[in-house]
Amino acid sequence: MTMITTKLTLRGVVAHKWRMLLTVFAVISGVAFVSGSFILTDSLKRSFDSLFSDISAGIDLQVRASLAFGDPGTSERDPIPHEIVDDLSSIDGIDKVIGSIQRTTTIIKPDGKPLQTNGPSFGVSWSGAEGFGGTTLLAGDYPSGPDQVAIDKATAERAKFEVGDTVTLVGISGKRDFTLVGLIGRGDSDGFGGAAISAFDLPTADDFLGGGGMVDTIDIALVEGADLGDVQAAIEDQLPPNVEVVTGEQVADETAAGINQFISIFGNVLLGFAAVALFVSAFLIFNTFAIIVSQRLRELALMRAVGADAGQVQRMIIGEATVIGVVATVVGLGFGVLVSKAIVALFNAAGAGFPSADTVISVRTIIAAVVVGMGVTLAAAIVPALRASRIPPVAAMRPEIGFTSLQANRRLLTGAAMLTLGLALFLVGIFLRPGGTVGTLLSAGGGAVLLFIGVASLSTLVARRISGLIGKPIARAFGMPGRLAKENAQRSPQRTASTAAALMIGLALVSLVSVVGTSVKATFIKQLDTSITADFFITDSNFSGLPPTFAERLAELDELDGVSAFRAANAQIAGETKQIGAVNPDSFAKLVDIDVIDGALEDLGTGGILLHEDPAADLAVGVGDSIDVTWQNGTEASLEVVGIYADSSVAGNWLTSTTTLEAASDRPPTDFFIGARIADGVAIQDARDAVDAVAESYPSAKVQDQAEFRQSQEDQLNQILSIIYGLLAFAIFIAVIGIANTMALSVFERTREFGLLRAVGMDRRQLRRSIRWESVIVSVFGAILGIVVGLPLGIGVAWALPDTVVSLISIPWLTIIVILVASVVVGLGAAIFPARRAAKLDILDAIATT
Repeated sequence: MTMITTKLTLRGVVAHKWRMLLTVFAVISGVAFVSGSFILTDSLKRSFDSLFSDISAGIDLQVRASLAFGDPGTSERDPIPHEIVDDLSSIDGIDKVIGSIQRTTTIIKPDGKPLQTNGPSFGVSWSGAEGFGGTTLLAGDYPSGPDQVAIDKATAERAKFEVGDTVTLVGISGKRDFTLVGLIGRGDSDGFGGAAISAFDLPTADDFLGGGGMVDTIDIALVEGADLGDVQAAIEDQLPPNVEVVTGEQVADETAAGINQFISIFGNVLLGFAAVALFVSAFLIFNTFAIIVSQRLRELALMRAVGADAGQVQRMIIGEATVIGVVATVVGLGFGVLVSKAIVALFNAAGAGFPSADTVISVRTIIAAVVVGMGVTLAAAIVPALRASRIPPVAAMRPEIGFTSLQANRRLLTGAAMLTLGLALFLVGIFLRPGGTVGTLLSAGGGAVLLFIGVASLSTLVARRISGLIGKPIARAFGMPGRLAKENAQRSPQRTASTAAALMIGLALVSLVSVVGTSVKATFIKQLDTSITADFFITDSNFSGLPPTFAERLAELDELDGVSAFRAANAQIAGETKQIGAVNPDSFAKLVDIDVIDGALEDLGTGGILLHEDPAADLAVGVGDSIDVTWQNGTEASLEVVGIYADSSVAGNWLTSTTTLEAASDRPPTDFFIGARIADGVAIQDARDAVDAVAESYPSAKVQDQAEFRQSQEDQLNQILSIIYGLLAFAIFIAVIGIANTMALSVFERTREFGLLRAVGMDRRQLRRSIRWESVIVSVFGAILGIVVGLPLGIGVAWALPDTVVSLISIPWLTIIVILVASVVVGLGAAIFPARRAAKLDILDAIATT
């Protein structure tokens, strides 16, 4: 019997191949999304591991400032005295000792605009052929002298520079012109993994990049045969406090680990959206098999009548699902490779310059593809298979008794239980946040899954009534085709509900994101109108920060009454890492109202700190008390609390002065943001002209007034939302496939009915219209479910976010209208193929169908 079951399984797949095609495509899409995410992250990790190994090639040891805490691969370190180079040169076993500097720079294109980069933009010192780090000269000469620079070839090509051109760079000392004498790369690669690199000789780098006689690291190569441990110990004996020596291998591992952490986050985000797409695919698979089993009721009953037992029928349906899962897994894994390469190609086209690397298909990727492709397909087919196994043989003669309504009460109880449990888990996740980030995501995500399943189950109870309400105006407007569409949607409420559920999930997430995004924007506008009184906002176009000389020059303008730079640094307070903001206390109060409730902002000075009322209460401190602070470089300080404030929306929870921050670190400061206010009696345009005149010396500076700043922030948020909507659109597309598949199967199921309708006078156009409007009714029903579910979830998430992010909840009514209109378009689009197929049916053949 096993052989017979296998043959029937394969025959069933072949017989219903066109009905299975869209289902296979949906599973392939999900597998490709998941496997592509793993392939991308694994390939990039290997690529960057290789990159940083090459960069550290030849470096046996590295001397650098030590960190008291933080990620060693991404945290900024203090510079160290260049004199250490001379001290180490005499140690036995050392071959070469080279100090290096690395600072943020901005490259100005020939059109005078700053070059936009997807990675960091650095100016570095480079000792040419004598240097380390895998940097090679690809064209031209090594930079030598105060007016020469070499740029990585990938960046030079993007900026359209050639050897011999004049290149304008902006560093900590301001703007300066250099002659491009060489093009560099990593080994034979044109780029440095997305970073834009400008290389100078050490004296030029010290001057232009603000080294001040200090270097960031000292790279050391040992003579052949020297013992690494002995030399490292000898170096440690000569180093000053807070300076350490580590191996080149450790440096490469730390840097790669820091980058790989970001790659993992990126990959996990993709996996999250892939999970949504797979969840939607599961509804499609379930619906497809449920309909196919229903349509094959007589066939399956005859098999039971001639001797097939329930297990064999069940195995046949599971076998068909297995074939689909195997095909989808293999094809999806292949498409996953293409997905990963396409993403890398898009980043490289934008100038990321990722080094080439072989595609990495790890064991976990293959396992994930199998689990996803086979697991989702089989899990979705289990219930239809169980139903098929329960078909009594007598159903071959009386098909109407094949399925009973025994599932109705069970569905009601199961749906209610899942809805209640899902809602509870979701609320626990977003409000109580158990187990940190992972626990929060598992609780909220798992709760959302159960909630969606519960809503999908319970929606059967209202599908008939709501479909009737949606279809009523359609029936009135389009006559008989509209009435037929309405009645067909109402005829099988379970099918209508399960088909609409897939669309509901995607649109619910769109509604959720819209509520959160709109609330964030509304909160920001409120903060801008009530808390921020600055007239101008200056940022760096590449988000790399501005040299402090810019703020200093602005402060000298008579047209401005208050100028303050905004900086930040990490510190440990009471054993926890906190980000402390730094401002100019004399001007900050004129730019931002933080609602000081005790003390005075002007008392900040050097050695003072302001606290938001929440951490002040947690630490049980008030004005006049002191807080022990440990900065990342290990410097310890006792800061006096000079004020408590209530509004942390702009300043955060901790605020000190820029002079306090400068006293804690020797690293050249960088201003990430500058605010300025117009002096009384000065015309707005006069003040703007004065600010723009200073900005001419800093081409990377972006000067905005309040309206421009507001618009730019809204645009950035809209860009993020657009990316999220784009990823969710993939799930919605799968839902559309589900609607199309359901309508196509429905056409097959109602072939005789359509033939009779044609026979009594319905023309092809009317038949197409009835199918299209039925699809529209299902789509609008799904959209309504999505909005009803998504809006409360969005409000809950927005409410759970900190007041600094969302303090005003806003409902995106325009988005809701767009969703409803789009659902009509989705319905019409999904019905194109099924409607055309129904219209082409031969009347006599259709009537003869049993």
